[in-house]
Amino acid sequence: VSVSEMIIGDLFDEKIDILSRRSKMQEVLDRENLVVFAETNVVQDVVEGITSMAQANGMAGLQSNTILLGWPKERKLLVEFLRIMRRLEKLKKSLVIARIQPRYLFPREGIQRTIHVWWGGLQRNGDLMILLGYLLTRNREWENVKIKIMSIASSEIMKTKTEKYLAALIPEIRIAAEPRVIMKPKDLTVREVIHQESSEADVVFFGLATLKPGEEVDYAQRLDYLAGDLPTVFFVKNSSLFMGELLQPKDIE
Repeated sequence: VSVSEMIIGDLFDEKIDILSRRSKMQEVLDRENLVVFAETNVVQDVVEGITSMAQANGMAGLQSNTILLGWPKERKLLVEFLRIMRRLEKLKKSLVIARIQPRYLFPREGIQRTIHVWWGGLQRNGDLMILLGYLLTRNREWENVKIKIMSIASSEIMKTKTEKYLAALIPEIRIAAEPRVIMKPKDLTVREVIHQESSEADVVFFGLATLKPGEEVDYAQRLDYLAGDLPTVFFVKNSSLFMGELLQPKDIE
């Protein structure tokens, strides 16, 4: 794992002390007992900078396969992140955009902690979302958290089909998770159903769609609207070589 600080500017600017900034980052990481490499990079452009760092990161033949970006304060930067997503897809590197709500990072008295993975089944992001949820529960502070795989059905036929699929999937991947398939009420939107179900969840995972050039501005607005007042949210784009192949039940009649 590498943590990279990206500075927009000129490498020859004497005011930018790369070594000092990197040293301060490493001190914070060490204090948190995280086995992480700190990097500081000076770039001229966000899109080119992150793309270059994604390609260059690695050592001894090992390369990064997933890029994690924090939720930006400005919508226009989120739009840039979505443009980066297409480049990372070309590189077979997955993207996770995280919006962290600090108040949900710690247990709340009397409330069972849960991780909700919203399963769409169309974009092939389920592999990585479930894996990330599982890896989170390997952390000592999250080891008793329950994983729920959530899905919305528009008809009884789709509800039955999805329930059957998840019932066959979960035992095979050997991850303790509880499936929940919800029939969408006619008087509620998909967003309203999600917020009704996940308002008390500690972490919520959503998949990211594959975008065409020019769709980023509208999609960024949709992501912001979908996240709303939900707790910590991870938007995941699975671009790995194995996407869609890890979560395939062998026997579904």
